[in-house]
This record gives sequence, structure tokens and C-alpha cells, in this order.
Amino acid sequence: MDTSESSAAGNAVSEEAVADLVARFYGRIQVDERLGPLFAAAVPDWDQHLQVMRDFWSAVLRRTARYSGCVMSPHFGLPIECSDFDLWLALFRPSAQEALPPGAAAHAIVVAEAVSDRLRRAFERRPGAPAVSA
Repeated sequence: MDTSESSAAGNAVSEEAVADLVARFYGRIQVDERLGPLFAAAVPDWDQHLQVMRDFWSAVLRRTARYSGCVMSPHFGLPIECSDFDLWLALFRPSAQEALPPGAAAHAIVVAEAVSDRLRRAFERRPGAPAVSA
């Protein structure tokens, strides 16, 4: 997506839409048979986690400066399997499509796919990581 499309998508996204995206996505995560227990064990404070995720997606979709964390490191201690990344995306895509205007949803999905890809590659290269299959 070029910069003008990305900027236009960002301008069309309200904070309420960002909050809706995060609520829909993590609502799906929490009831998912595989990811629900994984996240439940890893997230001691859901309110705090959801705020961090709203900050992250606001930074991505609205170009705010609210997120300054590291996307990678919180995930390294988790018992992640390669198929979890595909499942994560399968839950994210409809959440974005339901919560966001079409251009913003497409942009959010591209970003989510890139984050998933980077996490997957980093996880697979991490010393001591469980064996994963592509």
C-alpha cells in the first residue's frame, strides 16, 4: 500500500474503531480452543494488555505515538507452534474487516501479516525454541 493510501486509511479510523478491532480480536482469542489458554496463561492483566494493544493499533492505523514497546520480546517465552501464527491471523482478519473501514482493514491485515511473519521467523531462529514446522 502506498503512503497516500495508508494516510487516507489512517484518517478514516477513529479511536472507537481501533478499540472495536482490539475488543473483537481478543474476544475471539479468549474463546479460541488453542490460543485462549495460551493467552490466558501469558496475560496476567487483560485490561492492561488490551490498552497496550489499543495503543499499538492506534499507532499503526492513526499514526499516533502511543505505542513504544517491543513487539517481539513478550512472545518469546510462550509455547508457540508454527500453526498458531496462522490461527492468530485467521482470527484477526475478520475482526479487522468487521471493525474498520475497508482501506484501513486491508492496511491492518497487511501489518498483522508482517508482524506474524517477523514473529514466526524470529521464534524459529531463537536458541532453544521448540521445533516448529512450516
